[in-house]
Order: sequence, then structure tokens, then C-alpha cells
Amino acid sequence: DDLAVQTLRPWLGNLALIDLRDGGAIFRLCGTNLHGRFGGEMTRREIATLDDTIVGTLRRCIDQVRASRKPEQTKHKAEVAGFPITFHEICLPLADDGVSMDTLLFASYAEQRK
Repeated sequence: DDLAVQTLRPWLGNLALIDLRDGGAIFRLCGTNLHGRFGGEMTRREIATLDDTIVGTLRRCIDQVRASRKPEQTKHKAEVAGFPITFHEICLPLADDGVSMDTLLFASYAEQRK
């Protein structure tokens, strides 16, 4: 409730909501700008179905946020379609009840080369 859709609208293509359940993680929503990186639409799919490198990145983020219960900001390099790209990412813990983290807001932006 703290994040209004109108505020997030310009960012939606780069955002994903990941539901955390019983040790698993399922994309509730996956922005269209993430499709190229993830290999297609991921909404309602397990993160485990992604490429191992991406799964590892997301798992580390999820584990860190679960342990600290605080937002996590990362920067890392990956190769997409044969090109090296630096990604800036943030993972925000969300809780329906305000206490138990059950969803993660994931944002990822590719660094623009000048």
C-alpha cells in the first residue's frame, strides 16, 4: 500500500514481484523490459526455470534480504545476446502483514553506455 501504482508506472517494465513460498520463488509479475534478460515472459513461473547464472543472482538477493530484512542493492556484469552489460539491481522486502516477508520487489536496470 505504501507504493502507489501511479508512482511506479514509469518503472513497471523493469520491475518484478516475486512471491516467496516454502523455499521456492515464483514471479507474480515480470516487467516487459526483463523479458530479454530472462529469456521470455516469467509471470507465474518459478525462478528456478531461469538460466543458472540468473537463478544464482536472484537467490543471493533473496537470501540476503531474508537474512537482513532490509533492501539490498547490487551491481554485476552479465552477458546478454553476446554483449557484456552491467546491471544495477535492488531487492525490496515486502510483507502483506507488515512483519513476515512474503514478496520481493525486484528492479533491474542495464547501465547505458555512452
